[in-house]
Amino acid sequence: MARNKESVLALWSAPQCRFTVAYLPRVLDDIRLAVVDAFFSLPRGGAEIGGILLGDFRKGQVRITGYAAIECEHAFGPSFTLSSRDQARLAEILAETRRSSPGRLAAGWYHSHTRSEIFLSDTDREIHRRFFPEAWQTALVLRPNTFQPTRGGFFFREEDGSIRGDASYREFDLDPLPPRPTGAVAEPASPPRAPVPRRESTRPKPVGAAAAGLRPPASVEENPPASPPPAAPRRPRPAASRGVTPAPPASQPQTRPGLSPIVAPKPSETRSRAPHRWRNVWLAIVACVAIGLMAYLDASLRSEVVRLRSDLKAQTERARKAEKALADARTAPAEKGAPAGDTDK
Repeated sequence: MARNKESVLALWSAPQCRFTVAYLPRVLDDIRLAVVDAFFSLPRGGAEIGGILLGDFRKGQVRITGYAAIECEHAFGPSFTLSSRDQARLAEILAETRRSSPGRLAAGWYHSHTRSEIFLSDTDREIHRRFFPEAWQTALVLRPNTFQPTRGGFFFREEDGSIRGDASYREFDLDPLPPRPTGAVAEPASPPRAPVPRRESTRPKPVGAAAAGLRPPASVEENPPASPPPAAPRRPRPAASRGVTPAPPASQPQTRPGLSPIVAPKPSETRSRAPHRWRNVWLAIVACVAIGLMAYLDASLRSEVVRLRSDLKAQTERARKAEKALADARTAPAEKGAPAGDTDK
């Protein structure tokens, strides 16, 4: 049932568009997964990717049934801007598509915008005019988001041949599809478990010796297997035959040889704790650096405050001296001018 649902074409249409766009949901979901992976590949927006939409055009309907990614060398940064070599590669892919599958055409192209909204820039329009000149060929722009579904919008040529690129007439959400049903059918791929019989086949001699009633030599038992043979625990063997550790005292209960070395959880626990230990070490280092930086800033601020206070004090003292000198300069002419007036009279 899931395959039947995925084989049903989904439709996109707009009143201003002369044709409808039908696409396989699984094809756009695969494109969405590639866009999201590139979005999280780099910090602060990731990388933009693009490719060709494959399909055909029948009776006023563009059908998208596949895609082919374009390897962009990102010569101008993380945005999907095609260099001269990228454009040459795009032309080769289009020519190869026409030669290899004549019934399957380039229905358009797609690319992602990770740092802007859904629109066609001047460079995008030039690519559309040069490599996708048919009136029914479309352009798909996808906008991934961290917490929201990926949005998309189709662009097409108007009746006069122009392209409205500032925004799509109708945007839509690309919700994630469930995993491919072939993943569950691929359960028979369990034959990788076939190496288990190999593990048993490495011990034919001890098993054969136990079945024949013979005692295995000490060289065979120097490295005991992880799981003992089924017949070994039933009859006791002297410590000399094992050649590893002396026999336990009579009062100590005899343990099965395969149980004592089984301590596999402990290495896994230590491995699982190792990242936490390193994280604590890094946190301690960061804390020490932050404390040292704060102490340095505090000392520098204190010294700066002391310097400003001393400068303010010196400036205040100079202002007082200047005011005093100015007052003395004003009183001196007044004292000298009084006798001169008396002589004139």
